[in-house]
Amino acid sequence: MNVVPDNWQSSLDRLATLLNIARISVLISVITFWVLTRDIAIENDISLPVFSKTQLYSWAIIYNGFVVVSLIVPRWQNQTEALPNARSVVDISMIAWLMQMAGGIGSGFGMLLLPFVSAACLLSRGRYPMLYAGYATLLVMMITYWQYDNHHPLSDNVHLWATAVMLCTALFLLAGLTAYAATFLARSQQTQAQQSKILDSYKQLLDRAFNDVQEAVVVLDVDHTVWLMNSKANDYFSDARFNSQTHVFQPVMNYWQQCQQSGFEIVCVLNEEPMRVRVRVLNEANTSLLMLFIRTQHELEQEAMAIKLAALGLLTANLAHEIRNPMSAIRQANELLQEDEENSVRQRLFSIVNNNIDRIDKMLEDISILSKSKHTRRKLIYLNQFWQTFYQEFILTTPAAASCIQLKADHERLTVWCDPAHLQQIMWNLMNNAWRHSQKNQAAIRVLFRDQGLQQTTIAILDNGEGVSMENRKRLFEPFFTTAVNGTGLGLYIARELAQSNQGQLNYQPQINGFELILPRSTDA
Repeated sequence: MNVVPDNWQSSLDRLATLLNIARISVLISVITFWVLTRDIAIENDISLPVFSKTQLYSWAIIYNGFVVVSLIVPRWQNQTEALPNARSVVDISMIAWLMQMAGGIGSGFGMLLLPFVSAACLLSRGRYPMLYAGYATLLVMMITYWQYDNHHPLSDNVHLWATAVMLCTALFLLAGLTAYAATFLARSQQTQAQQSKILDSYKQLLDRAFNDVQEAVVVLDVDHTVWLMNSKANDYFSDARFNSQTHVFQPVMNYWQQCQQSGFEIVCVLNEEPMRVRVRVLNEANTSLLMLFIRTQHELEQEAMAIKLAALGLLTANLAHEIRNPMSAIRQANELLQEDEENSVRQRLFSIVNNNIDRIDKMLEDISILSKSKHTRRKLIYLNQFWQTFYQEFILTTPAAASCIQLKADHERLTVWCDPAHLQQIMWNLMNNAWRHSQKNQAAIRVLFRDQGLQQTTIAILDNGEGVSMENRKRLFEPFFTTAVNGTGLGLYIARELAQSNQGQLNYQPQINGFELILPRSTDA
């Protein structure tokens, strides 16, 4: 069965409504005609159709019932295309009955068959045109045969049959033309519906591409009216609105009015933040439009840093592998040199060598962890069980912190979806950092496990130290940035990379003087 477009179906529904109006008009017109002419035709011997009262009332009651059902349930006969339209057959039958009551083919009521046959072809979407025309022709011929009288002159009978033949011919011609037009319209509407779906798909793809680009895109005219902006632009410029004026981009407009170039790139301050803006000038609707592609300098610097770090990571991973062997040889040689050595100065030098070898080993270990951060094996972790094991290991390496750590959890069934090894490393780095900067007293470190919405869990690690200074917060997660004398500057950077590899976030929250780790609770997050 062919799928009919919605607009074609709505057109058929409107046609059904018009047919109901036509039926009511025919019904009222016939009754009015009969009431006004029944006495005049008899008294004055005027050749007007004279209806039998019984037949007319029967016809009116039946047809009126049909009209009422069609008005109350307009789609009562919405059939498949495999069958002719039953209400059209009823219409043709009722009009033929009316023609027979009015005196046959000569009454002129047979002309009413034409619009109803045409409507039947439309309701059937161009199918069965000859069936409808043939059925109407059969009824016309039967009525004409009953009207035929051998006692009348031959000329009268010839005129009678000629009129019937002309009416039947008109029925077939009209049915064929209507069927052709209906088929053509149905195909056109179906093609239009298919093209509309394709265009909608293209529009959705374009909208998705337009809103998923990394740059904020804004199109505005010389009057500062925004014609178009994507979701990224909405995040940058919350005050700007579609189809409204804004002066946020005044620096860009001023530069363009000075240079009058079709394309340029500038760095300017928009919404009190440095941004890089690429501009393309378009000419649409007899006006100049500026298409702005905007990125913040901070994002660009982060991307540049990410590219550098990716290259550096590949290099350092290879170097780490190559450095381990000579470092092992140096450590062994240093230990051999310390044997039977009693000179305190030389012992101090040996200690310095050992300390620096340990520092290099720690850095190589951190680099090795960083190179494996993208390979995650996530699983469901119950935080209370994880914490018991982690706490015991941490206390073994930092015994002084045994009575200085407090844990608070929303409930005992808190979970995260994370790689256990990665979570262990993140917690280890954050706990070491908190202990190093705390006051190392009874309330030195607080660990909070909390629900965050339906899909995420928060792990907060707070210390009672002085916190991170304002100038250091921006560089807190940069690699090799450290304020500790013996630190490598990779701990927090690795922790954030591991968190992001597990679809999580790690941020410093100055208001609580601690770090907040947010991890998904399930694979759907």
